[in-house]
Amino acid sequence: MKNMNTKKITTLIVLAAALVALPACNDFLDEMPDNRTELDSSDKITSLLVSAYSEHTYPVTCEYASDNVDETALVSPDFEPEQEEYYRWQDVTAAVTNEAPQAVWSQYYMAIAAANQALDAIKELGGADTPQLKAAKGEALICRAYAHFCLANMFCQAYNPQYASEDLGIPYMEKAETILDPKYTRGTLADVYSKIDADLIEGLPLITDEFYSVPKYHFNQKAAYAFAARFYLFLSLIHISEPTRP
Repeated sequence: MKNMNTKKITTLIVLAAALVALPACNDFLDEMPDNRTELDSSDKITSLLVSAYSEHTYPVTCEYASDNVDETALVSPDFEPEQEEYYRWQDVTAAVTNEAPQAVWSQYYMAIAAANQALDAIKELGGADTPQLKAAKGEALICRAYAHFCLANMFCQAYNPQYASEDLGIPYMEKAETILDPKYTRGTLADVYSKIDADLIEGLPLITDEFYSVPKYHFNQKAAYAFAARFYLFLSLIHISEPTRP
């Protein structure tokens, strides 16, 4: 009898403890599972756009793959294995550095993802109906255009109006991802340049330096128009000296 009473008391204590713990569980489950910021204000969207710029770039890779490097450079003790792979136009199998194609691809698409996230947040806030949101939308569009432009120059054929509708492009990301492992098609280089053009046309009139504390670290007006000038030079360039492709 004594053992039965002890079991009942123990059961009651366990049940009481569970009831006390339930509100605590609910409070825990109500919290966000990570530290992501909810983009519910102009200031937060503007801050996010700091991430819409790639931390990696490709000049080193392109330099070693160009005619500016020759066989004599390969005997230098400072010449890294991946640099020889760039030189020989081989797949990079050595350690992935900041300038490696894998790093460039990943970083520029991460920058594009940040720009698209900002654009989606602006849409959810009702659109670019305030001066700060208009400026943020302009910066996001220019960032997205620039990142795709860099990727196209790195991973596609050089733009030639004669062949652009045949040459493979890159996936052009125009919205924030909400699913795991989405599938994209590459399209053509002409498609990529057309979408860059559309982003520039929409974004340039919205760019202003008014909301930048340090304008030189953003696509301010001068930088945005400088990029536009470079892009349209590529777009209108006629490759007179290029031999006809088979």
